[in-house]
Amino acid sequence: MQNRRVGGRALGISGVLVGLLALASQAPLMASALEDPTAAVLDRCLNDAANASTAGQTECEAAATSDYDRRMNAAYATLMHKLPQQAAQQLRLSQRAWLAFRDSDAKARDALYETRQGTMYAPMQAADATNAVRDRALELEGFVRVMAIEDVQ
Repeated sequence: MQNRRVGGRALGISGVLVGLLALASQAPLMASALEDPTAAVLDRCLNDAANASTAGQTECEAAATSDYDRRMNAAYATLMHKLPQQAAQQLRLSQRAWLAFRDSDAKARDALYETRQGTMYAPMQAADATNAVRDRALELEGFVRVMAIEDVQ
């Protein structure tokens, strides 16, 4: 069976179709990822031959998750500082709910992956965790950009 690389991951021929469908569903995110420095670093890390192992791929994802978490927290802090009190309170409630969702979703994801056997699932699971934090970080950064629109004179 031939392997193809999709998003830095080696996939069998049957996995290529699944990968292409996943990429197509994320087209809007991919456009913003082109300007995303964390995504660029992650892509280089995943494509580095030194990180071809399961452990290497998982470490790349963990580093990206950590950076997205840092970015999410920075954007959140910026918004909390810039927003009026009532809007900041709504954001605080939203972020707390998102954190609860993230934790619950991680438990469900972990339970799903525990039903699978094989080392290929570890990087997939790590990528799913990265994507969850990435999406929230990019969303909050987008809100920061919205807040800055009228600040530009």
